[in-house]
Amino acid sequence: MSDEGALSSLLDRVGRWNLRRLGARGRMVDGPGGAALHLYELPGGGDVPLVLLHGVGSSASTFGPLVKRLLPSFGPIVLPEAPAHGKSAAPAGGLDAETLFTSVAAALDGLDAAPFVLYGNSLGGGAALRYAIERPERVRALVLLSPAGARTDQDELDALVATFRLETTGEARAFMRRLFHKKRWWQRLAARDLRRRLAHPPVRDMLAQAEVGDQLDPRDVEGLPMPVLFMWGEAERVLPASHLAWFRAHLPPQARVVEPPHFGHSAYIEYPADVAREIIAFCAPADAVSAA
Repeated sequence: MSDEGALSSLLDRVGRWNLRRLGARGRMVDGPGGAALHLYELPGGGDVPLVLLHGVGSSASTFGPLVKRLLPSFGPIVLPEAPAHGKSAAPAGGLDAETLFTSVAAALDGLDAAPFVLYGNSLGGGAALRYAIERPERVRALVLLSPAGARTDQDELDALVATFRLETTGEARAFMRRLFHKKRWWQRLAARDLRRRLAHPPVRDMLAQAEVGDQLDPRDVEGLPMPVLFMWGEAERVLPASHLAWFRAHLPPQARVVEPPHFGHSAYIEYPADVAREIIAFCAPADAVSAA
């Protein structure tokens, strides 16, 4: 194993050890086309079910610090891993946006604990939005952090996808600096891990196939019936400002929009206490957590 591979494995092992220490138990579930998905489940200390969806090139192993702070208020907590991410298998027929969504949706459909609060970041935010649109009866509240899915033109989409092609470690480190508000000592190690994950052939191919048709219909977003918490920090440097403007124009009237100055694209990793505080405060009112 190369030094880069060893460091990547170490980061992932530490994240998964942290989840198990918090009480997480992993299991595999059947996905469309026979590709099994991995998910973690934690009992939690509350009576409000919560599902957390990660972004592209990430995995459930990054959720430990956030889950630690959410455990007293929610339960059960479920952390699915997208196809070809984490311990989930890659679909035999290849991975695209539709396959990723149908696989994650099948895993969520199989959960007994519904309706649940559904959280998603980045690509996971786009999947969470689509799931809430198609299965609103299963989502009691929707929580988004810098979600994907805003309508754009193909040129802007192509330019965005190109930023995820990390050919060198230097490019990966530069991208890592865009993910977070401040420079952290662990970003050099995490950059190597991110470059490896984004170069994984199914993930690379999915990004290469991204097209405008995969994006959300504004009418569907406007019609979301459940409470929505939309977080987009002023330190966001991965998704363009035009995406924030699109969401501002099309979120439903009941959506709560917060823009903390220190939140970047992956604020749940960098500031887990602050993200948890926003989620808990949002879900405290009866209208956000009452059964659908």
